[in-house]
Amino acid sequence: MEKDLPQKLHRETLRQMATKQLVDMIIEQAIVIETLNRAC
Repeated sequence: MEKDLPQKLHRETLRQMATKQLVDMIIEQAIVIETLNRAC
């Protein structure tokens, strides 16, 4: 089963992002991780 995974972001790209963007990204990743953990 193939999933659409986000691209890896480089450190420099992350440094240029706004705090809200980073928080939103972390929350999205946490939701995906939790979903994957439940599937196992």
